[in-house]
Amino acid sequence: MKNFSLVLFFFFALVVSAVAQDAPASSEAVDKASTSVSRLMVQSMGLNESEYIQIKALNQDRLAKAAEVAKMYSNDTEMRDARLKEIEGNFESDLFKILNARQVDAYAAFKARPEGNFLSMVNQVSKSSKK
Repeated sequence: MKNFSLVLFFFFALVVSAVAQDAPASSEAVDKASTSVSRLMVQSMGLNESEYIQIKALNQDRLAKAAEVAKMYSNDTEMRDARLKEIEGNFESDLFKILNARQVDAYAAFKARPEGNFLSMVNQVSKSSKK
């Protein structure tokens, strides 16, 4: 019984260690991507500091949810795409509450550029979190 408890404890410690190492990598990738995208948005849309802080938080939330969805539905592309569209719709709804009309037009132009493409951001974060 003593050996069993010891083996169980080491197994639990190993699992906790593996999970602890995996989580920061994905959150680090999300943070890096959201910071990069938010800075690009500041440059192209003419945002002030307050708007940058709000939009960075929105981008972090959006990319974290998207990475989770990409991982959960990796085998079901139809469901993954539907959930990603829902996440993007929620993001834009919250974003448009922050922006003025000129900035909304600038966002539409930003979104058309390759670095503003949501799916490429999701793929970047997903690839970074797998490493």
